[in-house]
Amino acid sequence: MDLPRHHFDPVTLHEVLDDVPVAQAYRTELAGRPDRDTPDVLAVLVPLTRWLAPEADDPDSALAEAERLGWLAVRLNGGPGDDAAAAHSNASDVPLGSVPSLLRLAHVLQWRHRFPEADLLFGLALEAAHYYGEHAASIEHAHRLEYCALQHWGKCRYDQALEVHADQARPYLGEALALFERALELRVEAGAAPEHVAATREAISAARDRLAELGA
Repeated sequence: MDLPRHHFDPVTLHEVLDDVPVAQAYRTELAGRPDRDTPDVLAVLVPLTRWLAPEADDPDSALAEAERLGWLAVRLNGGPGDDAAAAHSNASDVPLGSVPSLLRLAHVLQWRHRFPEADLLFGLALEAAHYYGEHAASIEHAHRLEYCALQHWGKCRYDQALEVHADQARPYLGEALALFERALELRVEAGAAPEHVAATREAISAARDRLAELGA
């Protein structure tokens, strides 16, 4: 089950759908399926609901629905049931299979500008991916999730830089750049797909451009 065609805005690094009406129809179809509350469908429905939120009559309600679905997906994959449970979870408490759903949920919280909560989930997902990269049978898969977590958390820190006054943006951009650069290092080492490497390089360029604008 694939996500609709999309690209990344070179300034915000947010996903932008290539064809909104087609994506809206697809989301309606998924939401009406009898298996809509299963992990495979939620893996598409959560990000798609988030991407479509800016086009909704009530974007906040759309993002709230994406958050509800996101927590459902995390629970179905064996992860923490709420933010309090996440705050008290260790990497070894989080199944590797719940890491992608944690990342999808963290992005929803990021778009809701609830950055401390998003940072908590991004951090937990990264710690879990790193842990399983050293202890799991599926080390290669864990490593892929680790560099995904690094890049996605970098986007959250980058987003925070765009939300604050320019005088306060530099530390967030510095953290974003460090996360992007580490993600690139791991992706190159792992022989990741060219489009994934290119996306990381684009994120690095965006962070460097913003830092240059601040005179860094």
